Amino acid sequence: MTPKTALVVGRGPAGLLSASYLVQRGYQVSVLAEADGSLAMWPGDFSFGRDADSFRSFPIQRSLTEWLQSFDELVALYRSFGVTLRLPQREAIAHTVTATGNLRPTFATPDWQYASTEPESLVFVGVDGLADSIVGAQVATYRRKSGKDAFDVRLSRPPSWDASWGAIRFAVYLDSDAGADWLLRSLQAVLKSAPADIPVVLPQIVGLERTTSLLARLSDVCGRSVGEFPLLSPSVGGIRIKDRWERQLRRQGVRFLSGRVQEILPTPRAVMADGRCFAADLLLLAHGGVLGGGMRVTVDGAIVDELVNREIGRMDRLEALNELGHQDVDCLGGGRVLAVGRAIGVWNPNRDHNGGAMLLATVRAALALSEEIDQ
Repeated sequence: MTPKTALVVGRGPAGLLSASYLVQRGYQVSVLAEADGSLAMWPGDFSFGRDADSFRSFPIQRSLTEWLQSFDELVALYRSFGVTLRLPQREAIAHTVTATGNLRPTFATPDWQYASTEPESLVFVGVDGLADSIVGAQVATYRRKSGKDAFDVRLSRPPSWDASWGAIRFAVYLDSDAGADWLLRSLQAVLKSAPADIPVVLPQIVGLERTTSLLARLSDVCGRSVGEFPLLSPSVGGIRIKDRWERQLRRQGVRFLSGRVQEILPTPRAVMADGRCFAADLLLLAHGGVLGGGMRVTVDGAIVDELVNREIGRMDRLEALNELGHQDVDCLGGGRVLAVGRAIGVWNPNRDHNGGAMLLATVRAALALSEEIDQ
């Protein structure tokens, strides 16, 4: 029996999630993308809303049982490529801290990132030579927002530092033995001036490949919990996930093809700007979502590439999507081409902090619809 084939347009979180779920369903998958996607702009955690009841207001309606199943699948998927995700306890939403000292809700959080269901006193670590390290202002904001005490300590610049270093360069250095030794010695020294037993949060620069083991060493040596808080993009946490995820997909036989998709046809078929043409049994359009980039669908059903403001195809409304609560996501080709991972209806991930829910819900709804069509 010939395996079913699928094309995924887009290499961000929606594209990689689609590819993983399609592989699990037995598809031969090709990912088409001109660029790496937006994972390098993500902190690494999946957000699902501001409060415990937020899932009830999502445009795609799912029961709590279905959401919990989705979360369990996500945890298992991340574990398969080497990232441990922590989920909150029922009815208790965790918060992480930001580079500016604010509290931000987070649901599925990588084990390297600090998260707590209740605000607590923290020691914030600043790093000289890291442009995003504004530890004084960060501590002041955290005290005001959390009502808890906060302390700051500062690490001097590494011996090999120069003015070109950003977060990624720091992470590469801390992956090395010399960098890990520098961080261990330096953090031990500066924490002598901070209260004991209070958790420590570092900027998200603790390596790309050795993060979990290095944070465990830091926690053991310093005798307290040590975690990270996300920085502004480019995000080291998102890059860690992207690299691991793509390696796993390549091992599973997924092809990554570089180039600009110029036209989407309902066959389904994707035509590249260089003339290459790819056909498959199913096409998922995962290009442009949470961040508003890439492609959008206009009210009259045109697919518009916003980068050049040019129509590249058209979509027909399929009524079955409304039955799934998929109210403003369109498709063409009788459900063989579906849009996933983009804002729909009143769903505003930037406002409501529910981009992770949008990704899971739209990808799962699209795959459920394709399975119904196959039957």
